[in-house]
Amino acid sequence: MLPFLCKKPEVIANGDWIFVPELRTAVARKAAAIPAYVLKEGKMAEILLSLGELTDDERRIILSGCLINFYRDANKK
Repeated sequence: MLPFLCKKPEVIANGDWIFVPELRTAVARKAAAIPAYVLKEGKMAEILLSLGELTDDERRIILSGCLINFYRDANKK
């Protein structure tokens, strides 16, 4: 689960699918805006998402997959 922010949330409705290509790369590069696509009723609309102000640890947790993996990987070092 990611804390996405969207300046135009009205374009997303319950039941729509959101496709976010190259998400891992965007998180790792600290991208301010992340291009995504809303898929609804056989149509696709481009939107921009962001993750707000995440700390480096929060980004590492996301990139690890979850908090449990983050702690597991930290204890291996």
